[in-house]
Amino acid sequence: MEESIKNLTEDFFQRLTIKIDSCEVTAEEQGIFLINVKTEESGLVIGPHGKNLETIKFLLKLLISKQMEQNVILHLEVNDYLKSKEERLFSFIESKIAIVEKSGKDLQLPFLTAYERKKVHSYVWELGKNIFTKSEWEWKDRRMSLCKKAEKLSIDIDGDDI
Repeated sequence: MEESIKNLTEDFFQRLTIKIDSCEVTAEEQGIFLINVKTEESGLVIGPHGKNLETIKFLLKLLISKQMEQNVILHLEVNDYLKSKEERLFSFIESKIAIVEKSGKDLQLPFLTAYERKKVHSYVWELGKNIFTKSEWEWKDRRMSLCKKAEKLSIDIDGDDI
Protein backbone atom coordinates (compact mmCIF):
# COMPACT_ATOMS: atom_id res chain seq x y z
CA MET A 1 0.00 0.00 0.00
CA GLU A 2 2.88 2.36 0.81
CA GLU A 3 4.28 1.94 -2.70
CA SER A 4 0.91 2.83 -4.26
CA ILE A 5 0.64 5.95 -2.07
CA LYS A 6 4.19 6.92 -3.01
CA ASN A 7 3.39 6.58 -6.74
CA LEU A 8 0.16 8.58 -6.40
CA THR A 9 2.00 11.30 -4.43
CA GLU A 10 4.80 11.56 -6.98
CA ASP A 11 2.27 11.74 -9.82
CA PHE A 12 0.25 14.36 -7.93
CA PHE A 13 3.25 16.67 -7.51
CA GLN A 14 4.38 16.08 -11.09
CA ARG A 15 0.97 17.20 -12.35
CA LEU A 16 1.32 20.32 -10.19
CA THR A 17 4.70 20.87 -11.90
CA ILE A 18 6.44 20.77 -8.52
CA LYS A 19 9.71 18.86 -8.65
CA ILE A 20 10.24 16.64 -5.62
CA ASP A 21 13.68 15.25 -4.84
CA SER A 22 12.46 12.34 -2.70
CA CYS A 23 9.25 10.83 -1.37
CA GLU A 24 9.00 8.29 1.44
CA VAL A 25 5.77 6.77 2.77
CA THR A 26 5.54 5.13 6.17
CA ALA A 27 2.51 3.43 7.70
CA GLU A 28 2.12 4.87 11.22
CA GLU A 29 -0.98 2.86 12.13
CA GLN A 30 -3.76 1.08 10.27
CA GLY A 31 -4.99 3.59 7.67
CA ILE A 32 -2.62 6.38 8.83
CA PHE A 33 0.38 7.25 6.68
CA LEU A 34 3.27 9.70 6.92
CA ILE A 35 4.40 11.06 3.56
CA ASN A 36 7.82 12.68 3.80
CA VAL A 37 8.67 14.84 0.77
CA LYS A 38 11.90 16.70 0.05
CA THR A 39 11.75 19.55 -2.47
CA GLU A 40 13.51 22.79 -3.31
CA GLU A 41 10.09 24.36 -3.84
CA SER A 42 9.05 23.98 -0.21
CA GLY A 43 7.97 27.63 0.06
CA LEU A 44 5.39 27.06 -2.66
CA VAL A 45 4.20 23.75 -1.19
CA ILE A 46 3.99 25.00 2.41
CA GLY A 47 2.71 28.50 1.70
CA PRO A 48 2.09 31.22 4.28
CA HIS A 49 1.58 29.70 7.75
CA GLY A 50 1.23 26.22 6.20
CA LYS A 51 -2.00 27.06 4.34
CA ASN A 52 -0.89 25.49 1.04
CA LEU A 53 0.37 22.41 2.86
CA GLU A 54 -3.03 21.83 4.47
CA THR A 55 -4.80 22.24 1.12
CA ILE A 56 -2.38 19.92 -0.68
CA LYS A 57 -2.71 17.35 2.11
CA PHE A 58 -6.52 17.51 1.84
CA LEU A 59 -6.48 17.05 -1.95
CA LEU A 60 -3.91 14.28 -1.76
CA LYS A 61 -5.99 12.50 0.89
CA LEU A 62 -9.07 12.65 -1.36
CA LEU A 63 -7.13 11.33 -4.34
CA ILE A 64 -5.51 8.47 -2.41
CA SER A 65 -8.74 7.53 -0.62
CA LYS A 66 -10.58 7.37 -3.94
CA GLN A 67 -7.85 5.34 -5.66
CA MET A 68 -7.47 2.93 -2.73
CA GLU A 69 -11.24 2.75 -2.20
CA GLN A 70 -10.80 3.27 1.53
CA ASN A 71 -10.49 6.26 3.83
CA VAL A 72 -6.91 7.12 4.81
CA ILE A 73 -5.40 9.71 7.12
CA LEU A 74 -2.28 11.47 5.89
CA HIS A 75 0.45 13.44 7.56
CA LEU A 76 2.38 15.35 4.91
CA GLU A 77 5.87 16.41 5.94
CA VAL A 78 7.77 18.74 3.60
CA ASN A 79 11.46 19.36 4.36
CA ASP A 80 10.82 18.71 8.09
CA TYR A 81 8.43 21.67 8.32
CA LEU A 82 6.01 19.89 10.69
CA LYS A 83 8.87 18.74 12.91
CA SER A 84 10.23 22.28 13.31
CA LYS A 85 6.69 23.63 13.76
CA GLU A 86 6.12 21.08 16.54
CA GLU A 87 9.41 22.04 18.21
CA ARG A 88 8.39 25.72 18.16
CA LEU A 89 4.97 24.80 19.61
CA PHE A 90 6.54 22.81 22.45
CA SER A 91 9.01 25.60 23.17
CA PHE A 92 6.10 28.06 23.35
CA ILE A 93 4.18 25.69 25.68
CA GLU A 94 7.22 25.31 27.95
CA SER A 95 7.45 29.09 28.31
CA LYS A 96 3.76 29.23 29.23
CA ILE A 97 4.15 26.36 31.72
CA ALA A 98 6.88 28.36 33.45
CA ILE A 99 4.45 31.29 33.78
CA VAL A 100 1.71 29.05 35.24
CA GLU A 101 4.16 27.45 37.70
CA LYS A 102 5.38 30.85 38.85
CA SER A 103 1.99 32.58 39.06
CA GLY A 104 -0.15 29.61 40.08
CA LYS A 105 -2.92 30.95 37.85
CA ASP A 106 -4.57 29.29 34.85
CA LEU A 107 -3.41 30.55 31.46
CA GLN A 108 -5.57 30.41 28.35
CA LEU A 109 -3.60 29.62 25.19
CA PRO A 110 -4.21 31.21 21.80
CA PHE A 111 -6.33 29.30 19.28
CA LEU A 112 -4.81 25.95 18.35
CA THR A 113 -5.94 23.40 15.79
CA ALA A 114 -7.41 20.11 17.02
CA TYR A 115 -4.15 18.38 16.08
CA GLU A 116 -2.08 20.96 17.98
CA ARG A 117 -4.35 20.66 21.05
CA LYS A 118 -3.91 16.89 20.98
CA LYS A 119 -0.13 17.29 20.78
CA VAL A 120 -0.11 19.80 23.66
CA HIS A 121 -2.35 17.59 25.87
CA SER A 122 0.05 14.66 25.33
CA TYR A 123 3.17 16.77 25.77
CA VAL A 124 2.05 18.32 29.07
CA TRP A 125 0.91 14.94 30.40
CA GLU A 126 4.26 13.34 29.48
CA LEU A 127 6.19 16.12 31.25
CA GLY A 128 4.66 14.88 34.50
CA LYS A 129 4.84 18.30 36.09
CA ASN A 130 2.28 19.81 38.44
CA ILE A 131 0.44 21.21 35.38
CA PHE A 132 -2.56 19.89 33.44
CA THR A 133 -4.48 21.00 30.37
CA LYS A 134 -8.17 21.51 29.83
CA SER A 135 -10.18 22.46 26.78
CA GLU A 136 -13.38 24.47 26.84
CA TRP A 137 -16.10 25.48 24.40
CA GLU A 138 -17.06 23.93 21.09
CA TRP A 139 -15.92 23.73 17.47
CA LYS A 140 -14.02 26.76 16.18
CA ASP A 141 -14.27 28.49 19.58
CA ARG A 142 -12.50 25.63 21.38
CA ARG A 143 -9.72 26.96 23.61
CA MET A 144 -7.12 25.24 25.75
CA SER A 145 -5.82 26.32 29.13
CA LEU A 146 -2.80 25.35 31.18
CA CYS A 147 -3.67 24.91 34.84
CA LYS A 148 -1.68 24.24 38.00
CA LYS A 149 -2.78 21.19 39.96
CA ALA A 150 -4.01 21.92 43.44
CA GLU A 151 -1.54 20.78 46.05
CA LYS A 152 -2.90 18.05 48.27
CA LEU A 153 -2.60 18.54 51.98
CA SER A 154 -1.43 15.54 53.92
CA ILE A 155 -2.35 15.03 57.51
CA ASP A 156 -0.07 13.14 59.86
CA ILE A 157 -2.46 11.02 61.86
CA ASP A 158 0.13 10.17 64.50
CA GLY A 159 1.19 13.78 64.91
CA ASP A 160 4.90 12.90 64.65
CA ASP A 161 5.69 15.40 61.92
CA ILE A 162 3.61 18.32 63.14
